[in-house]
Amino acid sequence: MLIKSFKINREIFIFTIIIILVIILSIVLFYSFANDENTSSDDSSSKDYIKWVDFNVTAEAMKLTSNLDIESHNNNAAEVKYNWIELLAYLAAQNGGNFKNFKKSDLDNLVEKLDSGEQMSDLTSSMKFYDYYYEAYSGVLSGFIGNYSIEVDNSTINNSTVSNENNENTNIDDEDTSRFKR
Repeated sequence: MLIKSFKINREIFIFTIIIILVIILSIVLFYSFANDENTSSDDSSSKDYIKWVDFNVTAEAMKLTSNLDIESHNNNAAEVKYNWIELLAYLAAQNGGNFKNFKKSDLDNLVEKLDSGEQMSDLTSSMKFYDYYYEAYSGVLSGFIGNYSIEVDNSTINNSTVSNENNENTNIDDEDTSRFKR
């Protein structure tokens, strides 16, 4: 009756009501899905990750820390095994990521503390950005230094010399190649 009194076409009225309901439903769904992305219970999708980092570590700092890492792992008598990424992250956290003012004495002091028995976790517990630099530098440098094994084709090792685990050179002939994977 109300519709007849205003002389509104019934089809236009129903169409207008449907359009309004669709708009309201769209807004509600949009905001509910937008909030669901931020409150996901899956750790892998909700974990924050570094999207950008300025990697401005000097060649000198990388060379010194990588040499410490390699030498400590190659020297079986070494009590402390250094990790060059941890060393760089410590220096970055100490200097705000600015390696322009890098001093070898800062690295020497850190190595001295580690040699005296202090743990890196204890030294970095009060450093606010150590974890950030460690994660960033791990993303950039983690595959460069480490223990690797090389798979060698049988045809390339015939009559060759290789080093074994004790760094002793060994001549390999055709009979010894059976121990290598193909």
